[in-house]
Amino acid sequence: MIRALGILLSLVIAGAAWANSNGAPAQLSGAPGDGNCSACHGGAPNSGPGSLQIRFDGVTTWTPGQAVKVKITLSDPNASRWGFQLTARAAANPNQTAGSFRIIEDTTRLAPNAPSGLQYVTHTLTGTRPGTTGSVSWEVEWTPPSSAGFGDVIFYASGNAANGNGQADPGDRTYTATFTGSPGTPASGVTRVLPQLAFGTSGTLGNWSTSIYLHNTTAAPVSATVRFFGVDGSPLTVPGINASSTQINLGARGTGAVEVPTVGPLTQGSVSIEAPEGVIGYGVFRQALQGINPQEGVVPFSSSSATGATIVFDETDFVTAVAVLNPGAAATTVTVRARDSSGAEIGTFTLNLNPRQREALVVRDRPEMTQIRGKRGALEFSSSGGPVSVLGLRFNQLAFTSILPVER
Repeated sequence: MIRALGILLSLVIAGAAWANSNGAPAQLSGAPGDGNCSACHGGAPNSGPGSLQIRFDGVTTWTPGQAVKVKITLSDPNASRWGFQLTARAAANPNQTAGSFRIIEDTTRLAPNAPSGLQYVTHTLTGTRPGTTGSVSWEVEWTPPSSAGFGDVIFYASGNAANGNGQADPGDRTYTATFTGSPGTPASGVTRVLPQLAFGTSGTLGNWSTSIYLHNTTAAPVSATVRFFGVDGSPLTVPGINASSTQINLGARGTGAVEVPTVGPLTQGSVSIEAPEGVIGYGVFRQALQGINPQEGVVPFSSSSATGATIVFDETDFVTAVAVLNPGAAATTVTVRARDSSGAEIGTFTLNLNPRQREALVVRDRPEMTQIRGKRGALEFSSSGGPVSVLGLRFNQLAFTSILPVER
């Protein structure tokens, strides 16, 4: 009888370990009042040869409402299957959630059945990385509280570095860690945006890279923060800096640059630049295609608060394309109107853009805009729910140049 009970208990524990291969249940993060991974895998936390680390990707502090990536890295020389759970709480009250998480890769998910008001991120079955040895990492997007007055945020995580046999035995090691994220000191200044970013290689479109140039016109040293976003508005890790943001220090009347080289497949997005008044600059995106001379397009800094823009088009011998960006923190609807050379309206359509989302399109390809073919005129962009940033592009087959907007 005792032996039978022992076998049954072993099966229950093993079943719990395997059940969590698609994510740990809520409240196993190691936060105050929570358990940790040892609840299912056994063993004393932090008694193994490995470690668990939490950090921000590319920044050291958080800015209210501005999403950042949180990276969780678990290492153990003896492990071959992995899992974790993460939560964020107010340092002043560990029972209060801090900000919100968004899933950005298929290796993580939100843990189900979390207590009201709390969020937990855990691994998926794919995220257990069976057979991977040494260490693994997971990333999740975190949007901070809306005010710096919220104070410090403590991230709690528990990780399990398992041997993959499905048993709760000494071969499974549990680790816990915390990370304190503090709000940054806001600098007086402005945020500018570049609605066009391109880097990487396309089989038909060649090699692309982007450069961003900054100049400090003042007599005092300043710093600028450059952030990169994908077309969906999420933080984008770019080659060259291997992060989604970077800080550029500019001496008095000094100049700096950020180079995003041709690495990986063709990727597009947008850029924001937070800098004090007196910092000027622009971006350049380049195309190198075999058999033709390399080409460049200039991207001027756009306002992050303009709610409208106008570009002039010429469709007599050229093709007009646009990149339209919502640089704001709320969704917006952008109305695009085309007028011919007499000022008459010849087409209109709308774009619904989520925060920091970017859309790029050939204007004449829109069914509502076929009337611009063969004409000259203007495109008017107006946003109903927040700011909008626009860049026009003029193509003559493979040759192109940028069309600079007038903002309002």
